[in-house]
Amino acid sequence: MLVGLWLVGSLVIALSYRTSLISHLVVQGKSPEINSVEDLMERDGWSWGTPDMTGAFKIFLSTNPDPAMQKLHSQMQIKSVEEGMRLILGGNFAFVHSNYLNMEILVSTRYTDRSGYTPYHASTTKYRLFSGNSFAIRPGAPFFQRFRLTRQRMLEAGLLSFWTDAVMNTHKTRVRLEQRSKEQSEEFSTIVQSKRQVVLGVEQLLGAFVILVLGSIVACLSLIVEVFGIFNG
Repeated sequence: MLVGLWLVGSLVIALSYRTSLISHLVVQGKSPEINSVEDLMERDGWSWGTPDMTGAFKIFLSTNPDPAMQKLHSQMQIKSVEEGMRLILGGNFAFVHSNYLNMEILVSTRYTDRSGYTPYHASTTKYRLFSGNSFAIRPGAPFFQRFRLTRQRMLEAGLLSFWTDAVMNTHKTRVRLEQRSKEQSEEFSTIVQSKRQVVLGVEQLLGAFVILVLGSIVACLSLIVEVFGIFNG
């Protein structure tokens, strides 16, 4: 009886330790999020990079009187997108991009799993590098005031933001479907062409191990009952 209780207790302790260890390794503590250049400058030991330092982005940083922006510009490193995303996962690195729409699409399509999880965080503060696109209209055009009023109404109603989000969501959905279709075709091709045996791991053998332990417990209990019966007889 004592042997059976000891085996059951050992099994429970082993499974509890394994579950706790997996939870500790998977669910890690989260550091405070960086949502602005000022938040980044307050961190010690951090570095940052960008894929390209030209055009309006370079002018915006080099002419900005803000001390945080000046420090960002003076210590900026040139990194490719792949290298920058890899350095982010290593910690203490921020990747700065002049086009947040491209980065949002990139993270959503290439660095986000099917459940919607991504290890990357995008700052909530967006900085305007320049005024935007403009229209060239001849002086005294009769439709200028109506065109100007219509554009202002679209801005105030949020139609431009709504249209931008709709276009981005459509593009991200299409890219995800293409990637999923490609993954499924590659997986099917691998299953058909590959003749190698699958290597068994601990996960596959866990059920057999539990059944073995339970069988050993039952056998020990039966032996103990039989021995007590012989002694009593």
